[in-house]
Amino acid sequence: MLRPALDLVLSALEDIEENSNRPPLASRVALARLFESSSVAPEPNKSGLLDPVRERVSICTKCPHLVRTRTQTVFGVGNADADLMFVGEAPGADEDAQGEPFVGRAGQLLTRIVETMGFSRGDVYIANVLKCRPDMPHGSPGNRAPTPVEMQTCLPYLREQIDIIQPKVLVALGAVAVEGLLGFRGTMRELRGRWHSFNGTPLMITYHPAYLLRNQSPSEKRKVWEDMLQVLERLECSITDKQRNYFL
Repeated sequence: MLRPALDLVLSALEDIEENSNRPPLASRVALARLFESSSVAPEPNKSGLLDPVRERVSICTKCPHLVRTRTQTVFGVGNADADLMFVGEAPGADEDAQGEPFVGRAGQLLTRIVETMGFSRGDVYIANVLKCRPDMPHGSPGNRAPTPVEMQTCLPYLREQIDIIQPKVLVALGAVAVEGLLGFRGTMRELRGRWHSFNGTPLMITYHPAYLLRNQSPSEKRKVWEDMLQVLERLECSITDKQRNYFL
């Protein structure tokens, strides 16, 4: 804000007025009005800006087959002012039931990764490309990956979230999330660990936490953590020796 500068100038004016015959009040009032009119505008309320997007998502019917089978939409969760935003592919059964992304076993692992980075889950923002759980045949267990058409239909909502939050870094979790964000599918061996860009925002690609639950290899877990160390460096966060040597 410009208020401290205004106080300094007014103090200087008082010194000048004590040694001059000019009327003191007029010049001081005029200067005060000038400073007040040029004050910096307040920061936007990002949570408030997200609310109408959330409302539109909650009543979205663009994919009728998903509307018929969803319990509720899963918009996103976390800090609307976050510097770091994680993007997954789609809600699973647990997320569909609770209305929050990444709350199952994979979500618990993601939370542990976030906390080891030095953040709480509430410090970051977490969302998916798809806001509805992909439909499954009645009685079938598990989850399916969203189709390219489903993701492209839903992507505008995620774009709005990113535009409002304006994170400094995005992290795409898994090849399906990469396809939703960037429009192409590649092997994680080729994609992860290198910086990409989504609409000008730095994008780090890493394995989905569910992959680490299936593959308990220490070398694969270390790859994810090395990706997160790059994220911390891009965010200009201090990194401890313990963090540098950490294995998930």
